[in-house]
Amino acid sequence: MNQQNTFPRAPASTDRQVPAPLNIAVGVLTYRRLDGIAKLLDVMTRQTQHPARPYHLTMVIVDNDAAGSARATVEGFGQTGAYNLIYVVEPNQGIPFARNRAMDSAPADTDLFCFLDDDEWPVDGWLDAMLETRGKNRADCVYGPVQPVYPDNPPEYFIKAKVFERKKNKDGQRISYAASNNVMFDYPLIRSWNLRFEEKMRFTGGTDYLFFNQAIRRGMQVFWADKALVHDIVPASRMTWKWVLQRQYRLGNTFAVSDVLHGNLKRRLYRAAYGASRVILGLAMLPAIVISPYWGMRALTHVLRGAGMVNGILGHAYQEYKPNAAL
Repeated sequence: MNQQNTFPRAPASTDRQVPAPLNIAVGVLTYRRLDGIAKLLDVMTRQTQHPARPYHLTMVIVDNDAAGSARATVEGFGQTGAYNLIYVVEPNQGIPFARNRAMDSAPADTDLFCFLDDDEWPVDGWLDAMLETRGKNRADCVYGPVQPVYPDNPPEYFIKAKVFERKKNKDGQRISYAASNNVMFDYPLIRSWNLRFEEKMRFTGGTDYLFFNQAIRRGMQVFWADKALVHDIVPASRMTWKWVLQRQYRLGNTFAVSDVLHGNLKRRLYRAAYGASRVILGLAMLPAIVISPYWGMRALTHVLRGAGMVNGILGHAYQEYKPNAAL
């Protein structure tokens, strides 16, 4: 049985000199990562507010473990007074199920919805930086940087190759993509479009890519908030050649799977041709791997993402998040 607990936030004082506060919900999915969710909830008690950008905050924690293993950890933050806290169990395993449950569990009067991961934590001014960028640009959606935090003695090659570093943009720049690891969007707008995370891609990953791509095609305007920094833990288990190469293949594959499910024939043909061209380009660049970690990894990225795209169009959906997934 699905379970939901709500813990009230301490009432805010009234002040006629400030704008009406926005209602913000932050959705976080978790699965047996108790230290991560505890750290995130603790950090979120310290979010700062600018007088010109007040808000009421609700944390929506979706436990994707049917046993509710995170309940005790989450409930320990229920009386901090820093935010409302909603804890809900989503027994159907799979990221899109949990993401949809997070949005469905937000309070009805939510103005803005955010997603963070349970292995991340934001800077203390994260939410205010998001709101500042939103206000300056009249943004429907705001996306921010994610900075990797490495374990002790990480493999030097991967650091030099910048494998785990994500693309950055100028502050306030309009961009054509977003993901669920550091994002804020107009909740009523998304609900009016009836947009959902694609549950057919239960274990493939990439449902956030598809979700925001669909929103942008409908007219959603996304802007970059450079000060809304989030830190992301990179576990040692991911700093292996096997994981890195499979991840690059999966990223390309999910683009293609998205086109198979929601694209037309023209889009699928384009994706296949684009994937094939990336394979060719990557093979031509591959000798760089012996002299430059960065350009060598770029070559491997082209080859593997391109191969993932071609195979995805041909019908192969790589299940990265399914137990014992393999190419």
